[in-house]
Amino acid sequence: MKLKLVYSILIIIFLGCSKNPSREIDMKENEASEIVDEITSISKEDAYSILITQKLQQYIDQKTLTKAYPDFIIETGQDRIFLEDSAVVKKVELIEPFVVISDSVKTVKTKVTFESKIDTLTTIIKTSDIKMDGEIFKTTKVIFETVEKPNISNQNSPKIKDPKHVARFTIRDLSFTWEEINACDCLFMVNAINTPYKKLYFGRFKDNQNGILQLGKNTTKYVIPIKNPRSKVRKPGSFWTETYQNDDYQIRLKASKATPKVKNKYTYYIDFTFTELSSKKTIRNLVLANCKS
Repeated sequence: MKLKLVYSILIIIFLGCSKNPSREIDMKENEASEIVDEITSISKEDAYSILITQKLQQYIDQKTLTKAYPDFIIETGQDRIFLEDSAVVKKVELIEPFVVISDSVKTVKTKVTFESKIDTLTTIIKTSDIKMDGEIFKTTKVIFETVEKPNISNQNSPKIKDPKHVARFTIRDLSFTWEEINACDCLFMVNAINTPYKKLYFGRFKDNQNGILQLGKNTTKYVIPIKNPRSKVRKPGSFWTETYQNDDYQIRLKASKATPKVKNKYTYYIDFTFTELSSKKTIRNLVLANCKS
């Protein structure tokens, strides 16, 4: 009788122990299922927002590090955005649809919320495939550019009226050669009232390396190197900025899209700022210009 009792107890214990692992496995499977559901529920936009947040914060941290330790050089590839050191990215939102430049490059306008301000940046995402040990790995590079809107007027400067047409001038006014004229992506005139030369002439070369400047009719021309070029992956007709500078002059261009005026060309409102570096005198005007790109 005692043997039967002991045997019954052993069977009950054995059955109880054998059921616990099954319950534990079921619980783990349920937990795993919930995690998978959570991962698959992330949208493509959210995934890109996470990627952009990580890359932007990484850039800010690297910038802070290089400023603290100048000898510690890190190639960030970012020279078109101006952010505060030690800034913390709180939130990234995609505020416009992606613009596909090529199979491996696309851009998107993003609103970035920091602790103390909100900025709008253009994010350029480049993807490429790398083959290692017979396996193909996809890499992603993220580049940021500041989105600027032409500030036509402020409290310290007179209001500039929007031009209604492209300012006309003749080739006879220019000291440029035919080769230089043909090399221009766009060429325009800027009124410079209250100056000895009255008019400025500026050409943006297609090589993206230099610009050409002339102060007044039939005067000396200056080939001025580009200091901050516009993005190479921008969509033709979209907003761009550039800065040209030599030892004597600085020229800043901020171009925003306008209604096309000439077939097969892009028309821009160009916020043109010319500075004579020695005297700090500045000429600023808004012009309409037709460009090839």
